[in-house]
Amino acid sequence: HKPHNLSPPLTKQSETSRDKMLLTPLLRRGLRGSRGLSTVAPRRRKRRGFMGMLLSWLEGPEEIRVERAKKMLNSIESQSRLDFRPGCGLDQSKFRAQFGLEMLHLWALKLNLIAVDRTEGGRHFAEVCEQVWTRAEVRLHEEGIHSFLLSKNLKELQQWTFGSMTAYDKAIITLQDTDNDADFIGALWRNIYDCDPEAKPEHVATLADYTLDQIQILQEADKVKMFEGELHWGTPPVALTRTQEDLDLEKYGEPVLVPGPEKKIIEFRWSSEYPIVR
Repeated sequence: HKPHNLSPPLTKQSETSRDKMLLTPLLRRGLRGSRGLSTVAPRRRKRRGFMGMLLSWLEGPEEIRVERAKKMLNSIESQSRLDFRPGCGLDQSKFRAQFGLEMLHLWALKLNLIAVDRTEGGRHFAEVCEQVWTRAEVRLHEEGIHSFLLSKNLKELQQWTFGSMTAYDKAIITLQDTDNDADFIGALWRNIYDCDPEAKPEHVATLADYTLDQIQILQEADKVKMFEGELHWGTPPVALTRTQEDLDLEKYGEPVLVPGPEKKIIEFRWSSEYPIVR
């Protein structure tokens, strides 16, 4: 497994010196700037008088953001609906897994939007969230949720979504500071694999590797085009990027004695205490 580097791409000669994932100051600013963002876009400063109203109508920034947000969300949904089962072992027929995967891509985009411009990036992110909730209502109804319960379920979905993004924020900083990806893998296990005890650590670690790749791809993309909604993503993993031999399973699980036909063997399974970050 090659550690990820979120700094500008290195030359082939310097690639071997890559020893840990590095968050550029730009992305660190994005992490700090994303705290406290809500689903509602910040209020714009009101213009007074007829000319102010006319200028607002001619500029139409809100309408432009809405169209760009729809374009961003379309790209996120298209990418997230590709097949992630081969490399990540995800059952995307489950609503939580599929929706969580989409929100993971949105989180990667959020980091880059806010890192470039906290104010405008925050507004674009908030507008994408508004589109997410609008579409989520339709999806929840299709999942069989009664109309009387839509509001309650939507609120729970929002809380879960922003809780997961907060966990990813904390975990990626830990990864940067300590070179330990256990918290990040744990956050993915809780929020996308829904604490499935049968989920394999190497599958979750592969999803973690893929996610860090997407952050780097977006970081290296044209920022103007990104704000216009033209997003580019990498290919979902078709195979494991890490194996059990690459992982220190004691970080991710607890030893369990499993009776065998001839003797008992020790397996590592997800700990009920792990991960702490959610």
